[in-house]
Amino acid sequence: MALAMHPIGSIFATSGGSGMLRVLHLVVPLVLAVYLLADVAVGQSSDRVEVFGGFSYVSNDFSNTASDLKGWGASANFKIARYIGMDADFSGYYPSTCCGNGAKVHTFLFGPQVSFGLKRLTVFGHFLLGDANVLYSPSGSLFYHYNVASENSFSYAEGGGVDFRLMRRLALRGEVDALHTNFQTVDSQGASDHRAARILAGVVFRF
Repeated sequence: MALAMHPIGSIFATSGGSGMLRVLHLVVPLVLAVYLLADVAVGQSSDRVEVFGGFSYVSNDFSNTASDLKGWGASANFKIARYIGMDADFSGYYPSTCCGNGAKVHTFLFGPQVSFGLKRLTVFGHFLLGDANVLYSPSGSLFYHYNVASENSFSYAEGGGVDFRLMRRLALRGEVDALHTNFQTVDSQGASDHRAARILAGVVFRF
């Protein structure tokens, strides 16, 4: 059953400039709040910011272009208390097939993260909410005849991982999440809660 991307509850559902204004009204206050809370917490922790970058793998391709997704993942965690932070998570995937079908897939997720230090290890868990975007190739796409070029879907992820400290401000990270997206099928059978395992591995820099 093929999937055409129709947003269900997407924060980007509004078209045109009003949609962008809606996004800014949501994101700007959140960024300011996180910045102020992080500034208040300056004296509580010497590592106030964690920046992650690395490889990302998703077990099922919700763009329906390939069997799975391989790409990059990046995140920034801002500590607002000793064990609690606010996480901004981004990932990108660019699947293609031998038949010329292609897509650019991105996720944008935000939410709280809880972490605990155990000597050289840091264990963390988080619950993230946001949006998933699929941009299809302008020609040769499986969905081009449906006039679907780009769509969004509400997305969320729950999971966690472990950091292994190599040096004072450098660590290795392994992370596993359950990633959920919600798109509607072409045959109008309703929205489908698409679940997939997301695995990330890379390095963490602490400031």
